[in-house]
Amino acid sequence: MAKLIGKKEIIVTISAVILTTVGIKASDKIRNSNEGVATPDGKCPVYMVNVVSASGDFCIDQYEAAPGNNCPYLSPSGQTETRVNIDSKKCQPVSAPGLVPWRHISQDQAVLACAKAGKRLPTNEEWFAAALGTPDKLGTWTNDDCQVNNNWEEQPGRGGSGINCRSAAGAFDMIGNVWEWVSGAVNDGQFEGRMLPEAGFIDSTGGDSLPAITNKDKPNENYYYDYFFIKHNGVRGMARGGYWDNKSDAGQYSVYIVSPPSGIGQGTGFRCVK
Repeated sequence: MAKLIGKKEIIVTISAVILTTVGIKASDKIRNSNEGVATPDGKCPVYMVNVVSASGDFCIDQYEAAPGNNCPYLSPSGQTETRVNIDSKKCQPVSAPGLVPWRHISQDQAVLACAKAGKRLPTNEEWFAAALGTPDKLGTWTNDDCQVNNNWEEQPGRGGSGINCRSAAGAFDMIGNVWEWVSGAVNDGQFEGRMLPEAGFIDSTGGDSLPAITNKDKPNENYYYDYFFIKHNGVRGMARGGYWDNKSDAGQYSVYIVSPPSGIGQGTGFRCVK
């Protein structure tokens, strides 16, 4: 026998539909916004979080950057589509939950994309400060954790999919999902006058938040088994955090200095600071 639906159930159903519709419209509005409005603490725009730093506080995108709705390509499949986005007057990167990260973008292009939003790429030290406190697990990753083992439904996943993948400052997905470009480049293995170590598991870091000593064979639990990827020839851009299939090699200490500033990849994106 069919169950009769009462007035209360009808009201609840209608309310749920209305709230869902409002939520969808609000999400579209967020994606189209440039900077949003001030957060309750008044320190950062909406969907940016304040990071306390010894060198000065700053705001960083709470989620990995994605193309806004005014961009010709919401999911660029190559560098040409990224260029079309950047050249489009109304296209800007946005930070909001539930959006697919902007990939197939070079470090140089990420600089331009952030500038269009009135922001910039984070420095290496800023990125590291914003990532601190993100759970850097060594295994048994679930869909609530950072995506480093294809452990979300999508690769890459939508921003904020892993509810546990949140830093102390409140930034999501600093570890895994996609590598994130930071500013600066390494020339023949040197960064700001310091020769960086060979590729390997990180054994210690310098004052610049980059590895100082590595071990090719033995991972260090104190650095969460994080790995340092580097090529010592030519000019290489810097990306941090790891992507969806780096497993324990990914993490807050993990750095990728392999691609030139003009290089792109399906597993590399960015976020901006202000």
